Amino acid sequence: MTEPATGKIQETEIGRYRSTRGLDYGSVPWRLWEKSKKLFWDPADIDFSQDALDWRTMSERQRTLVALSARGFMVGEEAVTLDIVPLLRCMSDLGRLEDTMYLSMFAMEEAKHTEMFRRWFDAVGMDPASLDDLVRAQRGALGRDRAGIFDGVLTQVMRRLDTDRSPQAILDATIVYNQLVEGVAAISGYRHWDETFRRLGKLPGLEAGLKLTQRDERRHIAYGTYLGRRIIAENPELWPWVERRWAELTAGFAGGYGAAETEARAAAGFDDEYQRGLVKRRLDALAVARTMDTAEVDAGEVESFEPEELRHVG
Repeated sequence: MTEPATGKIQETEIGRYRSTRGLDYGSVPWRLWEKSKKLFWDPADIDFSQDALDWRTMSERQRTLVALSARGFMVGEEAVTLDIVPLLRCMSDLGRLEDTMYLSMFAMEEAKHTEMFRRWFDAVGMDPASLDDLVRAQRGALGRDRAGIFDGVLTQVMRRLDTDRSPQAILDATIVYNQLVEGVAAISGYRHWDETFRRLGKLPGLEAGLKLTQRDERRHIAYGTYLGRRIIAENPELWPWVERRWAELTAGFAGGYGAAETEARAAAGFDDEYQRGLVKRRLDALAVARTMDTAEVDAGEVESFEPEELRHVG
């Protein structure tokens, strides 16, 4: 590296760099990195021309429901694009090169998902900002499960990593990001999208973009499950805290909604029973680490960390 003012070569801290000593090609993060490279896609390549034609033939109610879902996902993808950065920085500072490399791809993929939805809105000629007032009105009716996730608990636990790199802080971040946001809220949303496309028989570009998004998210959840299991295997005393934390985070998915909330949630496509099943499966995916050591976690096949709900995505 050249120092601009003097033109002299700055010395670097040689011991900091891992690549000189080799890369761990067998590690789970490296294998996820390899899959991400092979399965790369560009949102600009998706053809939304048929979607633009379909949009004109849809009823106002159909357009509103689809646009609300697309806007919600786009904003969510933007949020996780911004909030993944502290975890990437944390792994870098801890000297975990393969994790850092994969997380750099992870961050780019979240950004691509944001771009995909925005390009779709542009293609069909819909301004998502025009839905702002409707979104504000809808939030109260839909209940408590998503309230405070974005710009709330997600941002808090992720930014905490800038000052706290403890096993519990990292575990908290991956539980919220990968298990709650991606593993429960997003997977539930993907199920709703599948039903929407079957019912409409329209919007092939958006459907294709969502399938590519789900394929990426399958790897993201796999990484989070790997990271969570590794921390639990290394720190089994944290398990009681994990159970308490998960119960606290998912309390809003337990039901108990009033009649108005229940009706609004059903109209918006929420399936509370399905979500409760996701909540249980995400905790079970971490619980297996209580009887494992870190070597066993590290030796796991990538597929063993993937959520079963997304394994069908090609």
